[in-house]
Amino acid sequence: MSPAEGASAARPVRVYSRSARMWLLYLLALILGGGILLVQLVGGGHHDGADHLGGGDHLGGPDHHPVGGPGVLSTRSVTYGLFAFGFTGTLLHALRLTSPIAALALAAVSGVAVTLSVGTALRALGDPAASGEAALLEARGRPGRVLVRLSREQRGKVRVQIKGQTVDLLATTAGDELAAGAEVRVVDVRGDVAVVVAEGEGRKT
Repeated sequence: MSPAEGASAARPVRVYSRSARMWLLYLLALILGGGILLVQLVGGGHHDGADHLGGGDHLGGPDHHPVGGPGVLSTRSVTYGLFAFGFTGTLLHALRLTSPIAALALAAVSGVAVTLSVGTALRALGDPAASGEAALLEARGRPGRVLVRLSREQRGKVRVQIKGQTVDLLATTAGDELAAGAEVRVVDVRGDVAVVVAEGEGRKT
């Protein structure tokens, strides 16, 4: 066999090997990114930036006081980007819609775009003004009604109106026990817990 014939025979092997490596790269990204997202979905994903006004029994979560929101390049945003890279690359490679180099470039662009988009969205949701943390502070001075009995030793729940929305907040009091249905006024907010007093006492103070 001549050198030229040998080179011609070896060329398909190199193309197949490169194709196999691309398949492996895309599949690893798809499986890794998709697996992490599935775990986050099943486990609740810690609700990054998801606790907002009207989104639950109270605004924000325990010990949740973001200053400027998470960074654009967070673990979650990178995970979404990794999944997008793997999915796009696998799709283009399987259907042979473009050349391997173009498929790799499109998959990379897709991954970066999704990473930045998700990171920006999470950063916006993590901002106090967007997440409702700032709105929680606006409960100060507002009237409300006790939903679950509360006392000095036991937290309960109250319902107040904030920016036209009905919001249920964890609550405690420094005064006497307040039964369900009692009219109260929020005098302070500590973390995610409202401090309330009976409506008459609130007006006196």
